[in-house]
Amino acid sequence: MANQYLHQRAQHNIDEVLPVVANALGQILNRPFEVDVHYVTDTDSRELLEGEAFPRVAVTFTSGQEQGVIRNLILADEAFLLNFYAWMIMDEPAESVTDEHFDGLKEGLEQVFGQIKMAVDDDNGTFQFNDLTIRVAQNLEELSDFILEGDNAACTYELKSEEAQFTLNHYLWPEHPEHFVEKGETPMTQPRAATPSDPVDVQSAEFGDLSVTGSPEKAEIKNVNMLLDVELEIRVEIDRKTILVSDLLKLGKGSIVELEKSAGEALDVFVNGRKFAEGEVVVVDDRFGIRITQLLSPKDRVQSLGAHF
Repeated sequence: MANQYLHQRAQHNIDEVLPVVANALGQILNRPFEVDVHYVTDTDSRELLEGEAFPRVAVTFTSGQEQGVIRNLILADEAFLLNFYAWMIMDEPAESVTDEHFDGLKEGLEQVFGQIKMAVDDDNGTFQFNDLTIRVAQNLEELSDFILEGDNAACTYELKSEEAQFTLNHYLWPEHPEHFVEKGETPMTQPRAATPSDPVDVQSAEFGDLSVTGSPEKAEIKNVNMLLDVELEIRVEIDRKTILVSDLLKLGKGSIVELEKSAGEALDVFVNGRKFAEGEVVVVDDRFGIRITQLLSPKDRVQSLGAHF
């Protein structure tokens, strides 16, 4: 169903965040690549969906808030998921998809969403992201609970990096179509100019560049130094042990609970509940400290995320 106003607003929002996404992915994936965005304006999304070659990796999430909530579906080949995870941990792509790949892509996308929230002015809550899920859909019917009938918008991303090239299709449905009608105020987000610029069929961006240049209408990327004042909890864990309730009731002053870890063995260091490193206990000016002896590799850090989603 053609809703030109919805198409224009969706395109404006994607153009708004594209430089931020480009920078974020360039850092996460440790390589430069470029993306071309093709906006679909004359075809119903249902026709494109029915033409998808399943199985496909399905990324679903919502954006916006209240009456302006948008359902987002991004479909990609399994090869994209395998390469995304391999780029993220600087390793060779695996032959098949595992839970590690879903965890890695989810962590990467959440980092992208976080940078968007920091960098883009968003008084209307357009870039509030929720309910991110990633799975492999074997057919279109498996996505029927998420797909809405009626007004929709769509675009295609062509990602290129060295010899690799992938196509991702992005579909958008408003949960309240009546909210996306042309009127005095723009319900999705306020443009930075008095009137939106004419639609552009293709826009290119270089991934991996840590600086952003563009028109005054683009959101200015805020200094990453803003993150340096964020407080994180560091916890050092000696060991864990499971005991019976009956044994717990027998404990008293002077009781000793024997642990499994050997004396002198490295202790685990957690940052915000996630294992980050290993270390050994030291004494600094009559206080305990921890000397870092080993940092987890990027691969191990991504794998440790699985228990937290």
